[in-house]
Amino acid sequence: MYVNTVGTVDELLRQREGAKRDPSALGKDDFLRLLITQLKYQDPISPVDDKEFIAQMAQFSSLEQMQNLNTNLSEMMLAQQKLSALGQAMQMIGKEVELFTKEGESLFGKVTGVQFRSGWPEIIVGGKLYDFTEVVAIREGVPSDPAV
Repeated sequence: MYVNTVGTVDELLRQREGAKRDPSALGKDDFLRLLITQLKYQDPISPVDDKEFIAQMAQFSSLEQMQNLNTNLSEMMLAQQKLSALGQAMQMIGKEVELFTKEGESLFGKVTGVQFRSGWPEIIVGGKLYDFTEVVAIREGVPSDPAV
């Protein structure tokens, strides 16, 4: 059964859906605004030292690269989780599962296929799609003819 236990994927999805980020955290846009404001209001008689300015630009560049790296790692982790879920779903084909649906219904059936919905694989049981979170038990295929 596939269970998402990593909280950072949920955070990534919330960010992509437009959820507000932590207001106390400074981003690259905030850093750039501070730098421009500093340059705008500097003393013309004693401007910012060129070495200091270069150091601040290097910090800005480093911040941007770290944010890009974080975004790429989050996307890679999400893709890896989807691949892992696909592998788990494929292994369920032909097996009997017990499901407890979101509607509160308990049912049994054989997994006949896998289909993607919203980027995540879902199993097909009895011609209907079910999420991994609805699976409560998995068994090897039970023969339909009880002849011994």
